[in-house]
Amino acid sequence: MLRSTFLGYKTATSALTVSQNQMDVVGQNISNVNTKGYTRQRVDINSVSFRTSNLKYGLTGVVIGQGVETSGISQYRDSFLDLRYRTESAKAGSQEVQLSALSDLEAVFDEITTDGLDAQFSDLLEQLHSLTSSPSDPVLEGVVRTSAEMLTQMFNNYSDQINTIKEQQLTYLQDGAIEKVNKLLDNIAELNDQIKKDNISGNPALELNDERNMLIDELSSYLDIDVDVVPLDIGGGKTIDELVIKLDGTNIELVNREENAELGVGTSGNDTTVGLKIPEVDTDGKILKDADGNTIYTTDLTDISSSIKGGQIDGYLKFINGSGDFAAVVGSDYSNKGIVYYEKMLDTLANKFATEMNNLNIHENGTDADGNTVYEGYLFAARTGTGTDSFTGITAANIKISDDWADSTNSYIKNTTVTTEGDSSGATDNILKMISKFQEKMDFEVSDGDSTTTDKVLFKGSFQEFLSFTTTRLNLQVSDVQTSYDTYSETQFQIDYSRNSMSSVDLNEEGVNLLTYSKSYNAAARLMTTIDEMLDTLINQMAR
Repeated sequence: MLRSTFLGYKTATSALTVSQNQMDVVGQNISNVNTKGYTRQRVDINSVSFRTSNLKYGLTGVVIGQGVETSGISQYRDSFLDLRYRTESAKAGSQEVQLSALSDLEAVFDEITTDGLDAQFSDLLEQLHSLTSSPSDPVLEGVVRTSAEMLTQMFNNYSDQINTIKEQQLTYLQDGAIEKVNKLLDNIAELNDQIKKDNISGNPALELNDERNMLIDELSSYLDIDVDVVPLDIGGGKTIDELVIKLDGTNIELVNREENAELGVGTSGNDTTVGLKIPEVDTDGKILKDADGNTIYTTDLTDISSSIKGGQIDGYLKFINGSGDFAAVVGSDYSNKGIVYYEKMLDTLANKFATEMNNLNIHENGTDADGNTVYEGYLFAARTGTGTDSFTGITAANIKISDDWADSTNSYIKNTTVTTEGDSSGATDNILKMISKFQEKMDFEVSDGDSTTTDKVLFKGSFQEFLSFTTTRLNLQVSDVQTSYDTYSETQFQIDYSRNSMSSVDLNEEGVNLLTYSKSYNAAARLMTTIDEMLDTLINQMAR
């Protein structure tokens, strides 16, 4: 059976068309070699075969196809590499935030390059030693009092600096990370809508996909996310892909096709929380919009802090809420040591020091109207808003020397506890007890709030050893976080390198492709010329 006379032309023109498409895509790739986020494109082609469904009888002999056709334009992209990159991005993001914040905290506890609490403890100890030479001398005691006051002020200063760092990190979380995430979610949802409309009309919207992928990569540095592709039947046997983004390992949807949730920051007890504003829906499940077309969200925040396992937001929460050994007190993660932990460690030191010093100097002085024993001689107190001293609840933020000691013009420190009939102004046994407290191995404890159980011992040692223990633990934590961050960052870089090796434009490779497709185009053109010559011979030469 003779084939159709002009079938050869159809085969040749299809080859010309495909070759032209391939050269067009190569030109698109080369022109975008420096475009950030651009993914190298390719032409998807397939062979065109005979369709015999309408033939009454089957064909005899060899069946040859009808050329080639372009089935679409796609990208060189590996979804598995995208998944790995975003996973490592979330890990690196969390460690990066913690590293930066802990480094700021480390500068507060720096006892090496600056004279801090440790040096002031040593100074107070030195002045107490000097006082033993003349225990009732008000001038020497004034020097001791000045040194003690400087120590309390240093405690106050440390506490103020810690509180400043905490407020700073909270601001970074609320006004920085959360706002950025909400903008990313909103932009991704909007791109989902645009891509969906383009796909329905037959446009693959590859450039929009590149833009969306960049936003998703950026989002992955803030949250550990799971990106799902959901097929949508658009009729005619065709489907398009829609995007849903969830918090990894949960069913919490951040982006659901053209809609997105919104994050917010709240407080719950002693913890800072990240909450999710859920879009409001009507009885049919349709998301409600306001007059300007904006999504209406619920006013209450649904706490999702426990579901966030990675990203910068996770890093902020771990640092701001991390209470470590004090978790039983403030209700946070026991294993995570953040600013709350180091704040409480400083409070523990201040309270222990004030309590031990006070216990050596106070004495009974009758009873009050209710029959309660009255004590006098407190060296340290807690600053209150009423202007009067309180001798309970002493912390690094409120510790001060007592008003009685500050106002005293005579000897106030009890030099001896031995009762004698003679002159005891030269005795120093009680001052020596104070001095010995600086070397005594004491239990630094944290209460779990249960009177039936023994308080947890944080450390056993002296005041300065406890401070050194706290500082060393912070230094080790910074080192550990630095190592983790370096590891995750390097892994992320290697994955990104592999991803770019596949997805980015290589001018050498595109140059080779350009030559290949140019030769294909010339060959198809030559095929058309040859067919024309054959037909000319058949029509014009055979009749002679």
